[in-house]
Amino acid sequence: MAHTTTNPRQSGTLSEPREDYYDYVVRDPEGRKIGRVKELFAAAHGEPQYVRVRVGFFGLRSVLIPVCFVAIDKERRALTLL
Repeated sequence: MAHTTTNPRQSGTLSEPREDYYDYVVRDPEGRKIGRVKELFAAAHGEPQYVRVRVGFFGLRSVLIPVCFVAIDKERRALTLL
């Protein structure tokens, strides 16, 4: 069963302990911006499973994206869908 973390800075990361992915830009495979990471959902043992991404013009909608479908670019602070 997955649980939610309200502050990804305290919960861990997608790939390395204590890395901060909160507010990373999320891009499609062609490089277009989709939204921003707002929440990290992890399994009971702490391994990240989904990121909640705010999408749309005003960021009023959100979607869950499985972490297995993203590549991380720490330099640009971005996640790119594979």
